[in-house]
Amino acid sequence: MKFKNDFPLLKSCTYFNTAYVGLMSESLYDFRVNFERGYLNNGDEYKLRAYDNLPQTQAMIASFIGSKKEQTYFVSNFSTGVRYVMNLLPENTNVMYIKEDYHSLVSSIKEKKFKLFPIEMSDNIETDIASSLEKNPIETLVISMVQYTNGLLVDFDFLSDLKQKYPRLSIIGDATQYIGTDVFNFNDSPFDAIVCSGYKWLLAGFGNGFIALSDIFLAKNNSSSKEFAGKVYAGHFNILGAASLVFALERLIENDFIKLVETNRRLSNELRNALMLHGYKPAGHERKKNSSIISVNYDESFLRLLEKKNIKVAHRGNYIRFSIHFYNTLDDIKNLVEVIKKMAVA
Repeated sequence: MKFKNDFPLLKSCTYFNTAYVGLMSESLYDFRVNFERGYLNNGDEYKLRAYDNLPQTQAMIASFIGSKKEQTYFVSNFSTGVRYVMNLLPENTNVMYIKEDYHSLVSSIKEKKFKLFPIEMSDNIETDIASSLEKNPIETLVISMVQYTNGLLVDFDFLSDLKQKYPRLSIIGDATQYIGTDVFNFNDSPFDAIVCSGYKWLLAGFGNGFIALSDIFLAKNNSSSKEFAGKVYAGHFNILGAASLVFALERLIENDFIKLVETNRRLSNELRNALMLHGYKPAGHERKKNSSIISVNYDESFLRLLEKKNIKVAHRGNYIRFSIHFYNTLDDIKNLVEVIKKMAVA
């Protein structure tokens, strides 16, 4: 399937803002409309069927991210999910985090009675994490896999080495800006817990996300998959959101997700190179591996020109943030280059 044809907004703008909101496809829209007819026509059966399907929902998510089904949980969004995870940690847990990390992640930490060990964001964040661990009795590291402002992708190999050096260390990851851009296997990763929203790179629309927990993490925090599920699924859940997430994951698999990842990586490199060629140095461009978020230093006149030319990006912190996905094309990058050339002439 040619993904671009399934996203109407791409016909009227150049969209480099998936890190803010992934686009809705016509396929997902049609699915959601038809799915809601079940509520319209069947009433209580709609909800009963949703609970019957919950194990299949968990199984689909687990299959996509390489986690255990019974330790994978549907939630309505990251911000809710991460608080369920934080509630597992005992009071006075020594927690390290990045001060400039995603605001909802940071607030979920500060709301609890933890002992906090914040560090500053830097291009060499792994060095700073290692240094803090050497100096402080850190028990839990909480970190976004991809930093939402500058697109820095944390080195997973580095995190794995940390787990070898500090076997009692727990690592909790915000996966929202990563899963959907690359293949990920939770059980083979250095993470003990991850939380993710589905409305960005997974293109699943609003109202869905998930949590995955490791055996060790549950045992360490005196919980079980059944006990945790009882907390997550207290009350009703977002039935439309859950169905939309399953639909979106199935679409990615049906359209050869590995090839879509390769397309994403190729376009990201093209965009990064185009910006560098025309004098804009992306943050962290010298790192050995980069994400699909490409950020350059904030320039108000550049941002205003992008807006005027209907090129959708985001202003985050000290950066103009471009995020590119597999529904983008080389023509989108060419459109951006033309704007940059106009900027140079002006």
